[in-house]
Amino acid sequence: MWPCIQLALAINSLNHAPLRILFVSAADWAFQIHRLSLAKWLVEQGHKVAVICPPGEVTSELEKAGLKIFSMPLSRERISATEILASSKGIWKAVKEFEADILHCVSLRCILLGWIATRSQANPPRIVNHVIGMGSIFSEEPTSLKMHGIRKVMDWSLKRAFRKPGTITVFQNQDDKDWWSKQAKLRSEQVTCIAGSIDWKNDFHPEPGGPNRILYVGRMLRDKGISELIDAWSQLRAMGSTAQLYMCGAVDPGNPNSYTQPEIEELAREQGFNWLGRRDDVSQQMAEAHMVVLPTYREGFPKVILEAGMSQRAVVATDVPGCREIVEDQKTGLLVKAGDVETLSEAIGSFLDDPSLRKRLAQNLYERVQSEFSDSAVNPQWQDLYARIAK
Repeated sequence: MWPCIQLALAINSLNHAPLRILFVSAADWAFQIHRLSLAKWLVEQGHKVAVICPPGEVTSELEKAGLKIFSMPLSRERISATEILASSKGIWKAVKEFEADILHCVSLRCILLGWIATRSQANPPRIVNHVIGMGSIFSEEPTSLKMHGIRKVMDWSLKRAFRKPGTITVFQNQDDKDWWSKQAKLRSEQVTCIAGSIDWKNDFHPEPGGPNRILYVGRMLRDKGISELIDAWSQLRAMGSTAQLYMCGAVDPGNPNSYTQPEIEELAREQGFNWLGRRDDVSQQMAEAHMVVLPTYREGFPKVILEAGMSQRAVVATDVPGCREIVEDQKTGLLVKAGDVETLSEAIGSFLDDPSLRKRLAQNLYERVQSEFSDSAVNPQWQDLYARIAK
């Protein structure tokens, strides 16, 4: 590390008293992918960090990173009053045992659990409500009376969680911040925006030879635009393209919009694309691809675009919240209308036909992600926020 950067970090650390920060996460693997880098950085700055989450396959990795782990009985597959109550009690028990100064609740579900856990307690910690996306409950209209009822209950509860004294709500994009500020009548000092970030590595690989490869990375959800991507790719193949389509990501039984594994396997056989399932070598998949496509309906702050930027791969994404925070159309990628197969096909086709275009936009994305969305740029914003609310 450059000496000047080391000095700046040392001065920044001296300006912040050590804090005890407890994260609430709905899954250990989600914390590993999206928050572990921040947690490790906070430990390096002298803070104590813990996580409460359901036990899983990567819990031991979190412990090895120097984090204290608490367990809660939360399931992604169902909503259970018994689990909600038990998890909320577990959160408060962890708060007291860890002596947390900050309770950082990641996702709408965990925000609700944190609110239930602390709403009637004396001397609760300062709370960070971290909205990482709108979730299927709010990103689409309810299709049943049950879902309508669940949305009303969540809306009522979240408004109160956001307005709770000693709380600040952090959004990843301006669209979500504006929507909830209006919906919950939040004051400017109750909300802020902090972008998602990536642990920056020099991960550039020249484009490979052979047939063009189109890569999708994400969960196998209908609202990620998977159907539209398959149709757009099929149109290109019908016009003579030899480009291959690879999909990298797992099904999610806890999400109502998820394909099942048999459904994806059948689609792959019928349509001829390659489904890789969940992979831990995303950077390698990027290296073997010529472009990354994310035809999603809505995002919080998609890490896959940051990964594409770090790998210098061109991106086609939809012009929706989250994506347009990172991708500037015709500058750092191509944006298309969500749900529009024709424009999606045209955008992918333009990258297939013009290697110089995709390389130029990929380079621009690389530079933007490194300067604005690397951990070194974003992590200090979290430390500053914790210090400000802990006073």
